[in-house]
Amino acid sequence: MPIEGFDYKAFATDLAQQAMEVLMQPNSNAAPDTLTNEDKKTIVDTVRRFCFMAGEALSNDPQLKFNADQAALVTQFIGEWTFHKSIDLINGGIPVANRDGILQVVAANIFNTAKLAIIKNMPQETLINLVEEKVKQVYDEELQKLVKSGILNQQQFESAVNKSNLNDMVQKTEEESKLVNAQQSVEQSQTGSDNKVLKFAALAILLKRLPQEKCKDILESLSDNDRGHVLNYMKMSNLEDKIDHRIIIKTLEEIKRLLPVSDTINIPKLLKNHYKLLELTSPDKLSRLAQNERESVKDLILDTTFPAADFFSPRVLQCLINTIENKINDN
Repeated sequence: MPIEGFDYKAFATDLAQQAMEVLMQPNSNAAPDTLTNEDKKTIVDTVRRFCFMAGEALSNDPQLKFNADQAALVTQFIGEWTFHKSIDLINGGIPVANRDGILQVVAANIFNTAKLAIIKNMPQETLINLVEEKVKQVYDEELQKLVKSGILNQQQFESAVNKSNLNDMVQKTEEESKLVNAQQSVEQSQTGSDNKVLKFAALAILLKRLPQEKCKDILESLSDNDRGHVLNYMKMSNLEDKIDHRIIIKTLEEIKRLLPVSDTINIPKLLKNHYKLLELTSPDKLSRLAQNERESVKDLILDTTFPAADFFSPRVLQCLINTIENKINDN
């Protein structure tokens, strides 16, 4: 019989709408920027469909005595995990033809695990942990089946099974919080470990602009712990917009001595293209861009005779010019 106060159709639609809002939100930590519009549509449709089926099954079970909150909790578990595992399947390179089947198995196991835990009156924290463990176990098993059937090789399996959008979201959110606190500390002239947070973020901005091999070399030179922090910042959407550009420049200057100078950067060509862009940009726009910058950066924007190659290291100069170019193109 229907569960009083639980409109599963409306609830499924609402959860799907929430998923769409998260996916369409710019600079969201909840989903990677690499998702296509088709990916997003598929994720939202899958969330709606699975939540609808779960809610319908709960409502039509004559033996079940769930109230509206309990039914909503089970359905929400399915919606949230369907969202995250859909992204993991995409990021893991799992063939499209195999994705829906895996998600169905995951959702069915969530449904049964959560329903049984509620019937047994388990604490909600225990319920959450049980569901998470079940999802990890079933997801691993389903990917192993793809290996056995020859769809994935072992290397592809290892890469896919270790993808976790949920973990990425949590880590990026934590790192962003640290970044906000670090900036506040700098503005208040405090020092200490916060400076290390800013170095991680600034290094991530720089590494995203380097050739893949050079980026890999620098990452491998870091400790496992430091590398993890830098990688988290590299995954963060629009990281450059989350930090005051003056702090970025200051921090890059502090870490530039740690980076090997590369002879692959053609400084004359870099500056030639930079000055050409400046010539095509209105003086008013350049003045606005330079308004809050340090003197050396102002000179790089406004003075074509400024000896930039003598003042900045090649990597820092490249990063500065890329940042200036992006700001010109965005305005």
